[in-house]
Amino acid sequence: LVGTILMTIQPFFVKLSQNADGQIEYSSSSAVLCMELLKILISVSCFLADSKRPQVSFEWREFLQYSVPALIYFLNNNLTFVILSQTDAATFQLVGQLKTVFTALLFRIVLSRKLEVYQYLAICQLACGSAVSQIPSNSPDDRRSSFLGFLLTAFASLLSALGGIYNEKLLKGKDRNAIHWQNSLLYVWGIGFNLLGEALRGSSLSVAGFFKGYNFWTLMVVVSNAFCGLAISAILKYADNIARVYASASAMLLTMLLS
Repeated sequence: LVGTILMTIQPFFVKLSQNADGQIEYSSSSAVLCMELLKILISVSCFLADSKRPQVSFEWREFLQYSVPALIYFLNNNLTFVILSQTDAATFQLVGQLKTVFTALLFRIVLSRKLEVYQYLAICQLACGSAVSQIPSNSPDDRRSSFLGFLLTAFASLLSALGGIYNEKLLKGKDRNAIHWQNSLLYVWGIGFNLLGEALRGSSLSVAGFFKGYNFWTLMVVVSNAFCGLAISAILKYADNIARVYASASAMLLTMLLS
């Protein structure tokens, strides 16, 4: 439920943080870096505060493994800002449900999980829904998703599915109570990738330069995305990717009702 609510409000906060021309005035990589910093702060605090935390030791192999989902999430999180400058929140959620298609296919191919006939039918319906979202409207005032936005959302859905499956495998490979330690390893890589992104953009790392263009809604984007990331980790640790895509599908319905 928490995951569904956070997934629902994410695109609205991003849209509200844009200017009158539908563009963001702040650096998307700086916003994602703030999300990663907030997530690792919460994860480390929860780990240290847990009296029943397991005995863990740093292993280079495990640490390096988390670089893969971290890179995927880095690309996906920054891509979201670009997508929402090309499309509206409802279409973003609808086309974003292609992650269900990719997740199901990867479950079958990578994890060898069997899909029932009704699940294949649901995948086909979802694909049709995404295609229908691209039918042009007769109204000139109706702001629709551009074809570029559609393609980028489809690509982001593939990244989301890949990251989710890989991260689930890593999260379930350790003690049930080690989630905060595992999250911390993931977020260290996330911070590193986003610092690199800021450096490549030539952005100033001074306080004034780093937070240039920020407004109240930008802060809401950072906070909601940080908690959404933590919620998704918990879903992957204690449930699975199927539960995650169900939460995402529920968020799509809520977004369409609120749009």
